[in-house]
Amino acid sequence: MAQPYYAKKTELRIGPKKGETVYGLRAHYYGVISTRQVAEQIAEESSLTSADVLGVINRLVYFCQGHMALGYKIRLDGLGVFYNQLLTKNTVKTEKEVTAKLIRAIRPAFKPEHTVVNGARRYALLPERTEVVKVNYKAGTVVEEDGTTEDVNP
Repeated sequence: MAQPYYAKKTELRIGPKKGETVYGLRAHYYGVISTRQVAEQIAEESSLTSADVLGVINRLVYFCQGHMALGYKIRLDGLGVFYNQLLTKNTVKTEKEVTAKLIRAIRPAFKPEHTVVNGARRYALLPERTEVVKVNYKAGTVVEEDGTTEDVNP
């Protein structure tokens, strides 16, 4: 298993290097796996039906919405912690000036579960070692470094 990536061309718009073209990399994703697909695969690997699994996933979403709205964090072992993140407009000089008016938005956030091994984070959601592979886009297909191709929009 490998995480594909591709070169991304960007023209700098501000700063002393404005107008300069630089390249970075971006993760390439082959698609999005839906809740229904997740439920069907879990059902195949367990004694549950896909409807049972969908019901549990829907209840989990409802549970998280309700409890996060009450100010709780939700920790799911092996996944991580879901919580509310407050996006603020600016800062103030005194504690008395801190009011809800400083909040411009609230968004859900996620911190993946991890352990620290030899000073480096080891994330529970990733396999022991994740390899990367470069892909290139040509005429609506993804061309992997080994020469195999796949439609960009299957």
